[in-house]
Parts: sequence; C-alpha cells; structure tokens
Amino acid sequence: MPHTIRRPGVLGGTSLAVFLAIVHFVNDAITAMLGALLPTLQARFELGPVLLALIVAVYSISSSVTQPFFGAMAEDRSLRLVGAAGVLLASLFLSLIGVAPALVAVFALLIIGGMGSAALHPVGTAVAGGPAVPNRTLGVGLFTAGGMAGFALGPVLILAIASAFGVEATPWLMAPGIMLAALVFALLPDWEPHGRRPLRALFQLRLLRGPVGGLTLAASLASLAFVTFTSSVPLWLVNEHDLPTDHGLIGWTLAAFSLAAGLGSLLGGVLAPRLGRRRVLVGSLGLAPFPLIAVLGLEPGGVASFAATVLAGALLYVGSPITVVLAQDLAPAAPASAAGMVLGVSAALAGALYVALGWLQEVVGVGGGMAAGFALAGPAALIVLAVLRRHPEAGR
Repeated sequence: MPHTIRRPGVLGGTSLAVFLAIVHFVNDAITAMLGALLPTLQARFELGPVLLALIVAVYSISSSVTQPFFGAMAEDRSLRLVGAAGVLLASLFLSLIGVAPALVAVFALLIIGGMGSAALHPVGTAVAGGPAVPNRTLGVGLFTAGGMAGFALGPVLILAIASAFGVEATPWLMAPGIMLAALVFALLPDWEPHGRRPLRALFQLRLLRGPVGGLTLAASLASLAFVTFTSSVPLWLVNEHDLPTDHGLIGWTLAAFSLAAGLGSLLGGVLAPRLGRRRVLVGSLGLAPFPLIAVLGLEPGGVASFAATVLAGALLYVGSPITVVLAQDLAPAAPASAAGMVLGVSAALAGALYVALGWLQEVVGVGGGMAAGFALAGPAALIVLAVLRRHPEAGR
C-alpha cells in the first residue's frame, strides 16, 4: 500500500520542497569538501592515484550503500527523525576532514559523515516527491538542484577558507548543519509507519531484482561519470596542468559543473511532463559523454572548456529526478527505499568502480582513465531504454 501522511508538518507544497532544497544545499556543500581537499590530502599524506581513489570510494560507499537501509528505517520509524540525524552527523564529522591528523582519521570521518549524508537523501527525495508536493518530479528536481548548488559552491567556499585561514578553519562549517538538523526535525511531515520490521527486512534487496534494479544499474554508470569529473578533474588540473592545489580554477570548474547539474535537474522536472520521461531521460544520458570527453581536449579555464563543463553537468543530471520518481512509481509501497536504491546503491557501485578507474588512471594516465569513466553514461541510456520498454506506462 502507498504511504499516507500521519503528521502534516509545518510546511507543505512548494515551500516544503524549497526548504528541503536549502537543507540539501548545506549538506552537500559540506560533502563537497572531499573533492576540493583531495590535492591537499595527496600532498599531506603523500598518496598515489589508487589510495586517492580508495578515499573517494570509501566516502561514496558509506554515503550511498546505506541509503536503502535508512530509507526503510525512516518508513518504519520516522522520516523527520532519520533526516535530522543524518544532517547532524554529516555536518559534525565531514567538517573535521581538514584537521584530521592521520589518514585513518580521514577514513573514519568519511565513513561516519557519509552515513549521515546517506540518511538525508532517501528522506528528502521521498518527501519532496511525496503527496504533499503538487509536481513530484519538479519537487525532486528542486531537492536535487539544492544539493548540486551546494556541491558547486562548497569547493569555492572551502578553498577560499583554506587559502585565507588554512584548512584548520573547516570545523566552523558544521554550524549551519546543526541549526538545520533541528529545523528538519521540527518542520518535516511524517508518514504512517509500517511498524518495526526485523533488521534484515530493512535491506530490501528484492527491489534490485525488478525494474528498480535496472534503474539502479543505469544510475550507477551515470554516477561514475559524475564522480570521475568531481574527483579526477582537480587531480588532472594539478598534475597535468601544474595548477597549485588551492588554485581558484579548481573550485570554479567544479562549481560550474555542479551548478549546471542542479539546473539540469530542474530542467528535467519541467521537461518530463511535457516531452515524456523516457525521451528526456534516455536522450540526456546518451548525449552526456560528448561534452564530458570534450573537456579533456580543451584549455582549462577557457570559454569553450567552461561551456563544455556546463553542458556536461546539465545533461548528466537532467534525468536524475526522473529516475527517482520512476523508481518510486515502480515500488509504491516503499518509495523511500526505492529512492535509496537508485541514489544509494548506484553511488556505492560507482564508488567501487572508481577504484578500478584509479588503477586505470595509474596505467594509462589520468586523462585516459577519465575518458573511460565519462563514456559509461552512454550504456546507462541503453539500460534505461530497456527498462522502460518493459514498463511503458512508467516512461510516459
């Protein structure tokens, strides 16, 4: 049975979606710290490409593979409690990466903080795409856009703080998240819970055997292309174009890409009801590899390079809210769990694949490995097409 609201919450409709977008903005601004500080961590701990890729993978997996679990827990217990706890944990632990004294501490902070971020995402998408929001696809698009805007501006803010005050100042970034965690608990609605299921039942792996599994596989390939850009471009600029580790171009390149991704998610929410979900989702993923790979052949910082970066980010994320709503429609009794699958399990798989991509970068060079990661958005389009041909009613 689909969920029903048991506690409406203070906010509703568009104001609820906007609030969740703000929360997502702050959360992902803090999570963006890792990509911005990778060159600093590389220099501090003398790390090679494989260890750097492992750092990215650990965070990607911790912030993603547990999303279905937290989504199911929220359905059983309380959406607002799980969401608020997630924002709090992410803010407290990820803001401490800049002052981590040892590599093992970096891994510990990433694991705990990543799990906090994981708890927010299925709750946010379930509420933003739930019955309290009139246009569900646009609601999820707003939520996604808020996160992308935070992910975009986070590196600029973090690198500016590191340049002016040193990385020792990063703990101050936890303050906005603590405040928003309290507001999430106070303002979000709650659904009528399932009741307390056994712990093993919270991992709803059965969803992966159906169409949600196909969407999850497609989303993982698209996510790998995204992670390749956000994690490898800073290293590519530093190692192959001799930029300093705190150069502003690193932050602005990541910002342009992520802001465009956020705008792309909004565009997807607008276009899907007009052109059809299948056409928008498959078309955007199929076109995304072209501007992604083009970035590697253009002069960093130039107009053409930024234009390709913006187009790549937009195309890669036009289909993100559509994928979430499709998964929720295909699993109406477990919308938060389904969202956790396409957002979480896909990102975990992408993180694991990125370790192999780090090895490939060590063998063929950073640019060649990046091109391989970018190209995988194309097969993602074919997988989505196959799923929607079996479930044509969902793709309309």
